[in-house]
Amino acid sequence: MSQKSNNENGNGLLLYLHNYSFYAQKVILALHEKRLPFRSQTIDITKGEQYQPSFLEVNPRGEVPALRDGMKVIPDSSRIIDYLEDNFSNGEHPRLIPLDQALKQKVNHLREIIDRIPANTVTMGTFYHTEFISKPKLPFIAPVRAFMRAGFEKTHERLTKLAETMPQYRDTLLNKAEEHLKTYKTVTDKEAFTRLLDTVDSTLEEVETQLKNNQDPESWLVSRDFTVADIGLTTLLYRLDVVGLSRRFFLSGSRPCIKSYFERVSTRPSYQATFPTLFYHFKALLGFKVLGATTAALVAIAGGAIYYWKSRSR
Repeated sequence: MSQKSNNENGNGLLLYLHNYSFYAQKVILALHEKRLPFRSQTIDITKGEQYQPSFLEVNPRGEVPALRDGMKVIPDSSRIIDYLEDNFSNGEHPRLIPLDQALKQKVNHLREIIDRIPANTVTMGTFYHTEFISKPKLPFIAPVRAFMRAGFEKTHERLTKLAETMPQYRDTLLNKAEEHLKTYKTVTDKEAFTRLLDTVDSTLEEVETQLKNNQDPESWLVSRDFTVADIGLTTLLYRLDVVGLSRRFFLSGSRPCIKSYFERVSTRPSYQATFPTLFYHFKALLGFKVLGATTAALVAIAGGAIYYWKSRSR
């Protein structure tokens, strides 16, 4: 990406990411909205690279995204976005949080309820309870879901073994293993997962009401300015769409304002620059960067891609 001439304009920002990471996508979208140049380094979370010593030295929690700005490393997507807002907001780099106190309060409230949804848990739950989904898209087609589910079920064991071989990160890895067990219980228990989907429902109902009450047809979630609340909502709607939950939550006609919002936001340049393209999916999947696909899986991926392309062309 093009670089500015000095650090005040974002030169030197390095984002550790995986392009399929929900939380990395939030930060990428924010960077594009703020028109900040950045470099990126992929951490292949499908191969456990986030738990390798070289990355744990960057982010001891073993999570992407993480942002390096000179000597500083900022972990966690929300903290990164706040850092960008605090340090890179001027005429050239638009604000994502309004200065007006009334608008700021509304933006922060909507940001909070949207960010409260554990998107990764929602994603994994759809791999176990396919009765809730309809027409998932790349990358979450059947062979990929099967691969990710198999890896997910081995995560606790892998983290426990890693903790034994890396005593300096033992506590972090064991804590991760315990967090994984809690997530596993939620995604494999249908009642618990249903309650989680109910939380998504209630959150989107509040979003629908907010959009419906907007008087300005050019408004985004809160105002004409694209805010941090829009960053969270856009990333959430994209994830619900690709895992096959968009029909359940907003494409079936139950929430027309959200449907219209999603169609509109998907034409935004920052959206198109953030979320993986069909070419990226093929490059990642066929290049074994996402999964070691079998020949049968590759055939299925190709078929899914053809369907995806046709559905996007309608």
